Amino acid sequence: MHFNSKNMRAPSLAGLRMRIVALLWRVGEEAFAEIDAFAWVQRWEIRRTWHTHTYRDTRFDALAACTVCSAKGRCPTGLPCRRCRGTGRVNLLESPASRRPGRPSGGRA
Repeated sequence: MHFNSKNMRAPSLAGLRMRIVALLWRVGEEAFAEIDAFAWVQRWEIRRTWHTHTYRDTRFDALAACTVCSAKGRCPTGLPCRRCRGTGRVNLLESPASRRPGRPSGGRA
């Protein structure tokens, strides 16, 4: 432990580092507050570090490659695949009967 001339304990280097880290974390939280709130409302996954925030829409977990056309969007005949409607992907949360012709199920549109 280090003491100064008035017998007061001098702040340690580790304590100073922790204060700086806490300050940087607080500044980062304030800087990302509005974006985090938007992501939370959208039910996105938020991953935080002290200097970055990463956002991901978990609905992408429901997308899978179409097995009928091998994710190409076209059948061997050259016509668009009927199962994925030419997108190459199917949404596992939708039943095939609920897919409307005007709305592709989460793929290239």
